[in-house]
Amino acid sequence: MAKIEVKHEFSNQDIQDIIATALEGGINYWCGCVNRMLNSDGTLSGVLPEDRSNVHFKSDVIAFGGTLVMFDIDYATTKQIWHLNAEKLLNGIAIFCKESGVKMEELIDNHDAADADQIVQYALFGKLVYA
Repeated sequence: MAKIEVKHEFSNQDIQDIIATALEGGINYWCGCVNRMLNSDGTLSGVLPEDRSNVHFKSDVIAFGGTLVMFDIDYATTKQIWHLNAEKLLNGIAIFCKESGVKMEELIDNHDAADADQIVQYALFGKLVYA
């Protein structure tokens, strides 16, 4: 059987749209809080100074090279946190497309909160953990 590899280039806006969808309702039932990852001097981790002017919302952080810190909804008892960056997100998109049968080129204009939730779960855990 032949293996076919499909590549798709995601723009910063594509990444921002998926993350915004996840943050605005996709992951809220298992993720209680999301923060930007900061260096000790208060600058955004992994964001080049010339790109920082483009980071206005949490959904912008990953698209411009930063990392989001995500806290379990029950963090007070679990102390569970996860770190999401562009590499993990793109891997999550690839797994989501493979598992759901959605083509990458169709994902951008046709995703919803449930899709974004699954993408983030695949990105962080490599599988769906929360239903």
